[in-house]
Amino acid sequence: MSFLRALADSLSSLLFSPPAAPPMDAPAAAVVGERVAVKLRGYFELAKEEIDKAVRAEEWGLPDDAEAHYRNALRVMLEAKAARVPDAVSSSERGQVRVYQDKIAKWQTQVEERLRVLGRRSGEPPCSSSFSPQFY
Repeated sequence: MSFLRALADSLSSLLFSPPAAPPMDAPAAAVVGERVAVKLRGYFELAKEEIDKAVRAEEWGLPDDAEAHYRNALRVMLEAKAARVPDAVSSSERGQVRVYQDKIAKWQTQVEERLRVLGRRSGEPPCSSSFSPQFY
């Protein structure tokens, strides 16, 4: 009977006690920093693919498709900007994170401008000679 009581007590202490946070040491910080950089690179690549699709759609004279792809790219970039970068990131990883954040911010501005241009053009036939994106 005491065995069952001890088992019940230990289970209840496991179930109802708050989990202890593991200490953040250097190897764990490196893993966190690498994950953040990989996550931002993924956002960057996804936005880049959407922008490529939008550019092709504009070249093919499909402004509605282009606008949809630019909006998707913008959503991806806004989500990337909202990604939290923890303080426990090494300086080299922080440099990679900064590079992706800067590229994403630059591209976001350019995508917003393309969306404004496409919004003004709605109703007009697309003009293929007026478009030359500089995303790269």
